[in-house]
Amino acid sequence: MKISQIKRNLNSLFRSIDPLVHTKFSNINGKTANVYVEPHLFQDRTSRNNRVLIPWKSVNKNNLSLEELNTFSNGVCVEFVNYDFFNDDYLNNVTFNELKTKLGSDDNVSSIVSFKTEDGDPGANTARESFNKFKMKFPDFAFKPIVRKQQEFSRGTLGKGNEKWEGNSYFIIKGGQQYELNSHKDLSSERERNPSLFNPAIEFANQEVCDDIFITISYFFLHCHDIESYIGKKDLKNLKLDCESYLNNRDYDEGNLLEYCIKHPTLSFENGTLMDPIQVEKINVLDFKGWNEDDPSSIALCHNEAVNKDIIKFDITNNYIVTAARPTNLFWSRQYSNMLQQSYTLNEFFELEAERVFRRKKFLS
Repeated sequence: MKISQIKRNLNSLFRSIDPLVHTKFSNINGKTANVYVEPHLFQDRTSRNNRVLIPWKSVNKNNLSLEELNTFSNGVCVEFVNYDFFNDDYLNNVTFNELKTKLGSDDNVSSIVSFKTEDGDPGANTARESFNKFKMKFPDFAFKPIVRKQQEFSRGTLGKGNEKWEGNSYFIIKGGQQYELNSHKDLSSERERNPSLFNPAIEFANQEVCDDIFITISYFFLHCHDIESYIGKKDLKNLKLDCESYLNNRDYDEGNLLEYCIKHPTLSFENGTLMDPIQVEKINVLDFKGWNEDDPSSIALCHNEAVNKDIIKFDITNNYIVTAARPTNLFWSRQYSNMLQQSYTLNEFFELEAERVFRRKKFLS
């Protein structure tokens, strides 16, 4: 069965259970969290496969080449933050030198210079100092704020492709007793001041990966212990078989998707019943009705490899970039469990828990 039909069948089930369940699954790929993109530039509530912004530091850390960056399917802009653009440590880096030539480019891979507060610099001292040194080092550089182009584009395409925006820089520097520097503050229109251009690269998934994520997490859902109260046994069996057939034909460097699901603790702890792997309790269908970050019992989409580890990989099996938003990295658990897990992988958390129990027994026995 085609992926489009499987998705329609799953969405039909979600709607029949509760519109809020359908909304929860729609939001999985329909919006992203804002990880490191400034609010002025963030494409709020848009698809994972839209245009993205990635810091040069992430490109360098993950050793990504220009060819690999080109597999961000709807455009990627590399952000040289503060000292990055003129840091001598990168002078012999081929990708660095290629990206420096792409400031404000319409190419699928583009770049900008940016000056702003980063972690560990609450007073914006580094941002202000690097901005001043940049101006001294490149006195002829013309700062052009990045904005959306004025021309009209086809509906639904504004968030895709670097040809939709222009400019070469973004800066917002404020802190201490010194005056504020803001590249966009005095622009004439709201559209220019808040151009809403990028999603964070760490949340990116191309359309194929989005489909894989949707089928994977839906397959987990189909194993809720009370699912048969909402769909007949025969229909449930057929829907599971359709998902299994699809997943069994999708492979990543990390392995086969059906195997990933079957062996994942959320399903393997109790023979195919969906469990919260940290609190070790069954998850109900109606637990998926919504999301409240203040409710520890809310169901959350969790990551085995935390987003804040900033790991972006080139998947050789599929020949494209994958991020923390990849099907082999996602599972369901409760918000409280997600808080307990913190930045540990599940295996790391289990090992840590075992050590705690071992140490605690000495005092409780």
